[in-house]
Amino acid sequence: CPDREDHARWAERWFKLDRDARTLRRRIEQRTNTIARPFDRVCEVLDTLEYLDGDTVTSRGRALMRIYNEMDLVTAESLRVGLWDDLDASQLACVLSALVFETRRADDAAAPRVPGGRVRDVLGAMTSLWADLDALEKEHRLEQLREPDLGFCWAAYRWAEGDDLDDLLEETVLAAGDFVRWMKQLLDLAGQVADAAGSGPLRE
Repeated sequence: CPDREDHARWAERWFKLDRDARTLRRRIEQRTNTIARPFDRVCEVLDTLEYLDGDTVTSRGRALMRIYNEMDLVTAESLRVGLWDDLDASQLACVLSALVFETRRADDAAAPRVPGGRVRDVLGAMTSLWADLDALEKEHRLEQLREPDLGFCWAAYRWAEGDDLDDLLEETVLAAGDFVRWMKQLLDLAGQVADAAGSGPLRE
């Protein structure tokens, strides 16, 4: 071929550009998949738990749509199995606090104080439920659920029972601002639970 050198140069240029294009395509796919892959895994978990049926949201899924806190799956599953059905308002405040509160490492010295009886049983069942959901998420290579934290249970229970705020703050060594913040989150979750529960004693 009389133009061999010219063709060789163009061929070399084509191979370089093709290699660069493949590298760019790979980068785009990796960046796109950083959102798509976890989303697909979340959908698989929701499908396993019957909150989704393929691309269709089930009646169970419609209840989950009303819950938008970090522990939404534990909340929805606790509602579904009726864990909270027999609790009074103070007991419900106590167990819901475990789904919003997060202990600071510095405050982690003593074991959390919780009311006895039915509340203790329900908290144990919620922790067991969380463990099952956590194992399911790990099977799908997700790690989104934190363990329920019992560090605010006693304060939420005593406040709902009508205890004096000063006494509570002294007993729990919580700052007033922290107490208000956690209580606001607890009230917000209680509203979500009421919406998701529908009509009935729990909502009341």
